[in-house]
Amino acid sequence: MTMKQRRYIVFWQDEIVLEVIDEPGPLVSRAGPPPCPDEKPVIHPFLSATAYVPEHESTLREALERSGSLAEYLDILRELGFRVVEQTRGQ
Repeated sequence: MTMKQRRYIVFWQDEIVLEVIDEPGPLVSRAGPPPCPDEKPVIHPFLSATAYVPEHESTLREALERSGSLAEYLDILRELGFRVVEQTRGQ
């Protein structure tokens, strides 16, 4: 039996600023230019994430650098005033 992948949507007020998946993977910015063809994505050891709003990316990154786990990262985001919503299958 495999564990179900968890997905979180992070909001600032009513705006989606980040999508997080609880498995190692790339950190992606939708605001920036696409990577060069020979550029490898940054792989994070305990989550995958896509950031959508450039004004929040430095705060999101700093919180990630202070975190040792996904749970800790989400807690720090909540402390900073972000709203974190776990997505369930079918949403």
